Order: sequence, then C-alpha cells, then structure tokens
Amino acid sequence: MNAIRPLAPALALLLLAPACQDPPAPAPAPASASTPAAPPPTASVAAPASASTPASAPTLGSFGELVRTLSEPGGEFFSDNLISNETSYLQVAGALSARPEGGVYIGVGPEQNFTYIALTRPRYAFIVDIRRDNLLQQLWYKALFEGAESRAHFLALMLGRPHDAAKAPPEGASIDEILSYTKKNSPDEKLYTETLTRVTARIEGPYGVALDGKDKQALVELTRAFFDKGLDLRFELKESSSRRYPSLGELFAATDPQGKKGGFLASDEAFRLIKRMHGEGRIVPLVGNFAGDGALPALAALLRKNGLSVSTFYVSNVEQYLLDPPVWSKWLRNVKALPAASDAVFVRCYLDQGKKHPRQMDGHRTATVLQRMGDFVEREEKSPSRSFWKISTEGVLE
Repeated sequence: MNAIRPLAPALALLLLAPACQDPPAPAPAPASASTPAAPPPTASVAAPASASTPASAPTLGSFGELVRTLSEPGGEFFSDNLISNETSYLQVAGALSARPEGGVYIGVGPEQNFTYIALTRPRYAFIVDIRRDNLLQQLWYKALFEGAESRAHFLALMLGRPHDAAKAPPEGASIDEILSYTKKNSPDEKLYTETLTRVTARIEGPYGVALDGKDKQALVELTRAFFDKGLDLRFELKESSSRRYPSLGELFAATDPQGKKGGFLASDEAFRLIKRMHGEGRIVPLVGNFAGDGALPALAALLRKNGLSVSTFYVSNVEQYLLDPPVWSKWLRNVKALPAASDAVFVRCYLDQGKKHPRQMDGHRTATVLQRMGDFVEREEKSPSRSFWKISTEGVLE
C-alpha cells in the first residue's frame, strides 16, 4: 500500500523552496523572450570536473531513463502547488551554505528546491513528489533555465513577458531591480504560446519523457497560471481559504534572518549554478511517495550502486501526514535505505496551526529547521514518533 491519501495533504501544505568577461559587444537587438538558441540535447547524467564534482563522478544513465525507471504512479492532492508557501525558507540559508559541497540533494515541491540546491551545491539533485504535475513543472523549469540567458530573461520566459537584453538589468543587479524591471513589461500572448510550444517539444524530444493528453493540458494550465498572475501568483488550496500566502514576487525578494536576499534568483552565481546543473541533466524530477515502495527505494539502490551519499533531504512538513504507524514504518524504512553522509541533514518546515515552533521567527507562520538524518533514525528506532511537533523540535541544529 502506497499510502497516497495520507501523503497528499502534506504536499498541499508544503508550498504553503565571477566569470571572465568578454570585451564589450554591440548592444543586441530586442529579442523574443522565448527564442534563445536551444542547448544541446541531454544525453547521460554525469557531473563535470570541478572542485565539487570530480571527474570520477559516475554516469547515472540518460535523463529520460532515470525519470521513467525511478518514478512510480502519481497520487492525489487537494491544492495547486505551483509555488511555495513557506515564508521561512531562508531561515536555514546560512547553515546550508556553510556545509561542504557535493553529495546528493533530495527535495520535494517546486521552486524552493532551486534555492536549497544553490546553497548546498550538490553533485546531483532529485526532486521527489507524489504529484505528477510537479514532475511536469520541474521539466518546465528545466526548459526555462536552459533557454534563459540571464535572471531577467528567465523571469520573462516564466511569465510570458518580452525581454530586451539591452534594457534589462545587467549582471550583478539586485533581485529588487530585476523584479522591478519585470513588472514594467506586460504579458504577451504570442510569447506565452512560444514558451508552451518550446517546453513541450523539449520534454518530448531531448528530455525523453512521453506526454499524454492530460500531461499536455497540465502544462497549458501551468504556463497560463504564471502568465495570467505573474509575480502575484500565490499558493492556493482548491477549497477557499482565508489564509494569505506569499506571492511569487515576495518569495523571490525574501531575506534570511540577517537581512540578506538568498533565493536562487538573488545572485547570478546561484542562477548560473542551477542553469548549469539543468543543462547537464543533474537535477532529476521523479514521481514518488515518501512512504512508497517505488521511487525512494529505487533511488537508494541507484545511489549505493554508484557510491553516492545523500547530504541534504528537504522534506518540508510531509511527515506530518505519514504518522499512521504502517505508513510511518515504510517512511522510516526508506530513510534507512538511503546511503547518507554522516552529517546529512533533513530540512523540515513546521506550519503553525495554533502552536508556535520554538524557532519560529516574528512575522512568519512557518519555521524551517535542520536536523541530522542519522540522529532521527536512532530516535525512531528507540521510540517511533506519533507527533510532528516532536519530529520537528527534537535535535534541531543551531
């Protein structure tokens, strides 16, 4: 039993995530936001040689093959999780950025993962979510990153806005400058259509992922939501709610506890790291249930076979909906099966539903904390948890 029903609400609450310079060139003419030169097709998933990704890094297989063979059937959900709703997501930014590079990142949900990937700088990243729509959105993001020439261009592609490189904020611009520039440009139906067409072609072509009619309709609705609402897009429950969730623009402009902008679009370095990893096929989305018998066990076997270890696992508040004993035992089994570094951490998000977390910051309804994976397993083997409060407050790292 895959326990699809208990997991689905978690994912609804989850989303409440210097280079050398060439000589000056003539200013380029205004270009369509959706017509950059396409990068070469992704072949096999292998890390390039660098300080954090040595030349001996293993080839894991073709991107499309990994998506197909590691994924399991999708489950139900009751919210449109197009963006995060965790305002505290940068609460752990400093601690994550101070950790050693390398290893494997595992996450869940949409864009928040890119920030954590940029902060932790892993060899590989796998985004595992029970919703097939999340896999489609991650493939959509992959195409946008590969096509974007800059952070401003990325937002133009995402939101269906025109992009003029000569007028856009330059390299090194602040995220506030880029957001201000983006707001000045009106959406263009032609660019919406171009983006949707290009993304669909890349998914079915070089990415090697087959799409059925339902998948294509989901991509239409996804692209339309970003086009229609732009930076005002918010997480939504399917049933009406009085809660006000952060907008896309607010998430992009968020700061860490020290007041530093730390999202994946806050710096050129972070953006280009994610763009490079996508171009190399090193960010792989999967459909999977955290307490299931498919994706996580298969991923654990793949990592062990290739001598790779998990360094960071962003679980959000998914465990809150895995507490039924038979389901919980399978989640614990899956965690124990993952090869993990001795200092591997969970990134957990606690949602205040009437009881504030000890680490909850003023002005936030969520608290984001780091906890050691190994310590969690030891505690659970002695006394299985029956409360998410206990899970999210024990063993919190400073």
